[in-house]
Amino acid sequence: MNVKKREETGKKMRNIASKNIPAVMYGKDIKSSNLWVDVVAFEKMFASAGTNTVVSLKVEGAEPVNVLVYDFQTDPITDDFIHVDFYVVNMNEEVEAEIPLVFKGVSAAVKELGGTLVKNNDILLVRALPANLPHEVEVDISKLATFEDIITVADITVGDNVKIVLEDDAIIASVTAPRTAEEMAELDSEVDADVSKVGGVSDTEEGEENGGSEESDKEESDIAEKTE
Repeated sequence: MNVKKREETGKKMRNIASKNIPAVMYGKDIKSSNLWVDVVAFEKMFASAGTNTVVSLKVEGAEPVNVLVYDFQTDPITDDFIHVDFYVVNMNEEVEAEIPLVFKGVSAAVKELGGTLVKNNDILLVRALPANLPHEVEVDISKLATFEDIITVADITVGDNVKIVLEDDAIIASVTAPRTAEEMAELDSEVDADVSKVGGVSDTEEGEENGGSEESDKEESDIAEKTE
């Protein structure tokens, strides 16, 4: 991907940023540099490469360098990219990266038993040479046939050249059983009780209020009789 050097700051930078994204490129033993990235070109590249695929970055007047999209910021309202960090990688040194998990297949515990799939992780932290980083890792949930079945790190295959930076027994996915009728009834009761507390006084409080009112009426009656 071709990028340009960025020297503008302040108002000038904001005007140019309508069609370009301000970026910074840095890495080990290199001087960081400010860049402009074409919005359309970056969005197209990021859609296929993400943050875990090496990209060849061609800065004007310099030789291409291998980078990873190390970080990025988006506008909280429009979700447009507003800044990008490129990290220059050494293709002969291992790096750590977060790889997205893609859950595929059909779980019998979900489809036939009515359970709920629980994903303990959506990403997988791995270590590998930049060229060996997988774009994504598939998780086959068809192994989840009962509510006792679980998928752990040990069940995931990433290849001999990639190391997962998690314990083998770390749980990736499981299935929880549906609630029983008794559990649902108990849950409804708890909800009704909470609503009653929020919406008004309890029966006990109401009785205390009524009792207090009756005692006041009696006291007023006694005072009236003595006055007569």
